[in-house]
Amino acid sequence: MGTAAAIYCRISEDTEGQALGVARQEQDCRALAARQNLNVVEVYTDNDIGASTRSRAKRRPAYDRMLEDARAGRFRVILAYSNSRLTRRPLELEGLIQLHEQHRTRLITVVSGEDDLSTADGRMVARIKANVDTAEAERTAERVARKHLEIAQSGRPVGGTRPFGWQADRATLDPTEAALIRKAAEDVLAGVPVRAIVREWTEQGVTTPTGRAWQHRTAREMLRSPRLAGWRIHQGKVAIGRDGEPVRGLWEPILDDATHKAVVAALSSPERRTRIPRKGARHYLLTGLLRCGRCNAVMYANKAGDAHYYTCRDNGHVNSASGRAVDAIVEETVLRYLAAEDLTLPRPEFAGQARLDQIAGQISELMAAFTAGTLTGAVVFPAVKTLEDERDALVRERDAVDAAALRPDVSRVDRTTWEGMDTDRRRAVCETVLDAVLVRPTSRNTGNRFDAERLEVVWRRG
Repeated sequence: MGTAAAIYCRISEDTEGQALGVARQEQDCRALAARQNLNVVEVYTDNDIGASTRSRAKRRPAYDRMLEDARAGRFRVILAYSNSRLTRRPLELEGLIQLHEQHRTRLITVVSGEDDLSTADGRMVARIKANVDTAEAERTAERVARKHLEIAQSGRPVGGTRPFGWQADRATLDPTEAALIRKAAEDVLAGVPVRAIVREWTEQGVTTPTGRAWQHRTAREMLRSPRLAGWRIHQGKVAIGRDGEPVRGLWEPILDDATHKAVVAALSSPERRTRIPRKGARHYLLTGLLRCGRCNAVMYANKAGDAHYYTCRDNGHVNSASGRAVDAIVEETVLRYLAAEDLTLPRPEFAGQARLDQIAGQISELMAAFTAGTLTGAVVFPAVKTLEDERDALVRERDAVDAAALRPDVSRVDRTTWEGMDTDRRRAVCETVLDAVLVRPTSRNTGNRFDAERLEVVWRRG
């Protein structure tokens, strides 16, 4: 029996998905072990994982396990196809040198040979090879990044998983999925929570492009994606072309710009994120709106048989009310309010658009003057920075105005349309016109009849 040895195999990208690259490496390493009279006791494989500092995966499970086994004395030799298969990180090489110094572990490769880590010259050569491998990995990363940027600036679709709403070519709309997205956008703007949309999709059997069930987070991210409005995304942001302008994708958009911006603003609203403070609480009409008239805490519904009760048990007291009775009273109050009030609101206007357009022209003029050499960088860049700060402030103001215009249109809601709504859509109407409904503690025995005087409706201003 020869000296105990381990084989380490790694490939950065397995496009075939069949681990054929690492299989070929193992075959070559076993042939080397036979020539060296080594006894292979273990094979460690990291497939489809990079080894450079630019790699997305910072840990290699099999590599880490191999080092642990080497320190435990399971083998005295590590075989690999090349030095770069072991590592492209100089710091990791120092760990291998330390492994040799402490446990006399040898490193032998098929094409890179064996460096004598017991001598200064051997360690120097190993370090030179590691630095060369690192530089090559960085050059490769730069080329790949440049290629991806070029593709993004051309507007071509990115590869990978098919985006929801489009067919396999990533450019042609899938009619069914596109219709679902448009309906979801309409629901979001009507105040329907994303979790309700996800629940409906689950009931309908709608899955993600990978066949998985939709989750709240993934659906929310999908609805916020600029791709829906036809914008090309690069590194998580809308790509910027060589002309400095956002890049349109070479596919048919599902939503127009105005609708998508409104959806993003609605999903980003702090009120929308914090109105319901308890997970899974949106099951009843007035959850989040009903508050205790004694301590102002949110009252949550609890089911009791076929009925439900809104209850507050905070601050050492109990205040509860019949869910059916409260829901019916508030429904009737809201419907009468909708019928009596003119709820058609003028859309707020942003007064700074002309200045925004002017700033864009001024920045272009300054950069053109710098390019032509008529103005120095010392003059141009501070001026551009001042203009950009003003532009960013105006954009925030514009977004705030857009967000203020996102209140669902309830002017056409009547008893007929109300009857056709589910609980989530009815709740959205209530949240549009109500700030809260206070429930005072009971003050006298009313038998089984709920006392409507215990309720105080607080209407939203504006």
